[in-house]
Amino acid sequence: MREDDEVSVAGGATREDRRRDPSRVLALTDGVFAIIITLLVLDIYVPELSRHETLQSAISDVRPSFVSFVIAFIVAAMQWTGHRDLFTLIRYTDRGIIWLNLLTLFAVCLLPFGSALLSRYSEDPLALRLFGLILMATSVTRTAIWAYATQRPSLVHEPLDRASIRSGLALSVFPLLVYIAAFAIAAVSPQASLTVYASAPVLYFITITLLRWLAPRGSAEREFT
Repeated sequence: MREDDEVSVAGGATREDRRRDPSRVLALTDGVFAIIITLLVLDIYVPELSRHETLQSAISDVRPSFVSFVIAFIVAAMQWTGHRDLFTLIRYTDRGIIWLNLLTLFAVCLLPFGSALLSRYSEDPLALRLFGLILMATSVTRTAIWAYATQRPSLVHEPLDRASIRSGLALSVFPLLVYIAAFAIAAVSPQASLTVYASAPVLYFITITLLRWLAPRGSAEREFT
């Protein structure tokens, strides 16, 4: 037995086990998500009333900021819950998991920028498309890490059946299709594009509810959040 593989007296785990332990990946991820959610809300401000201006009219100026915050916050929440679902299955990490997780965080870290951009230029097709690209990136990276981890039995506590793997992929890919549709119509109808972006979380929750309801007892889909 190599020295690296010897069981430590204090921790009861080999160096290899500690190297592959997902706890540090989870700690980094949770910290990043907490910061992102905090940054999102900072773009909402209390309006200053000018002379002869009513609070109602001033609040209407804040509405785009609030709408973009709600969309971005729910997208961040979707990504975090999806990440949580995945890592309840993962026993060990490897180089691929670590770098795919960092790519996932890279995409999610852009949400505050996309939200701020959309709050200021909510009717500009370019702002809508840039926001859409960020949302697409969050879905693509989530799809990639799910596909990578679930296809490697050595990384998970127990192998998933094909139906559970397909359901997880569907939850990642479905929002991506909605974002692509919103991206495509941004130049034609900015308001419709924003509406489609806003509908993605609603359709996501309908999809996940149906998957949980139709899934057999004991399957991974039952635990999707």
